[in-house]
Amino acid sequence: MNLPNKITVFRFFCVPALLACALMSFPYHWLATFIVYVIACLSDKADGYIARKRCLVTDFGKLMDPLADKALVFAAYIVLIDFGWHTDLVIMIMLVREFLVAGIRMAACTEGEVIAANGFGKAKTLLQMVTTIAVFFFLTLGEFGFDINFETAWLNIFCAVSFWIVGIITLLSGIVYTKDGWHLIKTK
Repeated sequence: MNLPNKITVFRFFCVPALLACALMSFPYHWLATFIVYVIACLSDKADGYIARKRCLVTDFGKLMDPLADKALVFAAYIVLIDFGWHTDLVIMIMLVREFLVAGIRMAACTEGEVIAANGFGKAKTLLQMVTTIAVFFFLTLGEFGFDINFETAWLNIFCAVSFWIVGIITLLSGIVYTKDGWHLIKTK
C-alpha cells in the first residue's frame, strides 16, 4: 500500500477519534475535536497531492478517498445533529446524493471503470469541511471564555445558512454525477 492510500486509511481512523472527542465531556474537548478534524481534513489534501505529484494514483485511492471524506464529514454532521443543529431536508439531500454517487461508482466498477471525484464533488467536500471546521473553531473559542455555545443565535444562523449552501452544491454535484454516469445504468 502506497503512502497516499495509507493516508486515506488514516482518515477512516480519524472518524471514531473525532466522535469520541466531540461526544465525550472532558476539558477542551472542542479543541481536541477541532484538532482531530483539521488534521483529518488536511490529510485529504495531502493524499491527493502526493498521489498526483509522485504518480501514485490508484483505483483504491479513487474509490476509497471519497468514501473516507464522506465518513469524516458525516461524522462531523452527526455531532452537529446530536447537539440539535441540523436541517433534516439538507441532510437527506446529502445522504441521497452520496448513495446515488456510490451506486453509480459501483455500476462503473462492474464495467471496469473507476469514476474519480469531479470538480463539483471536490467543491462540495471542501465546503462541507470548511463549514464544519468553522463550527468546531467557534465552539473551541467558547471553551476559552468567548460567549459561544450551541444556543448562540448567530452561530445557529451560520449553521443553517451553511448547511443550505452546502446542500445546494451537493444537489448540483449529484445531478452532474448522474448525468455523467447515466450510460452505466442498464435496463434489460
